[in-house]
Amino acid sequence: MSGERVTERAMVEPGQLVMPFYLVCDVSGSMAHNIAELNDGIRRLWRAVVSEPVVDDVSRIGILTFSDSAKVVLPLSQMSWNDVPALSAEGGTNYGAAFRLLAQTIADDAACLKAQGYKIYRPCVFFLTDGEPSDPDWDRTFRDTLTYDAATGRGMRAHPVFVPFGFRNASEHVLRRLAYPLGKGKWYHSKSHNVEVALRGILDVIMNSVVGSGMSVSTGQPTLFVRGPAPDSGISSGDPDVWV
Repeated sequence: MSGERVTERAMVEPGQLVMPFYLVCDVSGSMAHNIAELNDGIRRLWRAVVSEPVVDDVSRIGILTFSDSAKVVLPLSQMSWNDVPALSAEGGTNYGAAFRLLAQTIADDAACLKAQGYKIYRPCVFFLTDGEPSDPDWDRTFRDTLTYDAATGRGMRAHPVFVPFGFRNASEHVLRRLAYPLGKGKWYHSKSHNVEVALRGILDVIMNSVVGSGMSVSTGQPTLFVRGPAPDSGISSGDPDVWV
């Protein structure tokens, strides 16, 4: 299980806060010509986090990929402890596989961190995709695994804030359905036909969100900041659709 791989290298102060972030990357076959740009963006994120000791200390980042299936390529951990994994393109675009693995990974990681004495901020997931889901029941899988219905008590009580980013052939309708929950989740869609430009703009939003959130801890009021896109990025964003 992924949670078994969350390890710490120093003594934990009682109640020390950590902010988990998960980067979930579509590595379907259509990404074959743009994997280099994606890998470059992840390296920029790594450099931005490790250059800010406060951010590096409080943030924990895990990376998952999905195509026909999903896998954890970087277990949740402090960025400065790891080399950046190199992603490669694979097969299809099965969203459900990513959702199921992500839900289990979040639960395992939370249990491991709590056992080590950490206080855990609600996780944030950045979901990157360049196409539409190949599995027709993706929306039900998402609802069953990563959302919570307070009225019935069904779903994932410790659900993450889910922030989807789409480019190329990704559907804005799907992105709106994935942003969760109301009031916190946001969706982003790049209108640029230049995938390199789209990925740079998207990963800049993610980088600024992680750094801004991590820096907020030093103010005594830790807050999840999901940053807006640069005005000239060609990226639109908005609030989630209401689930019905």
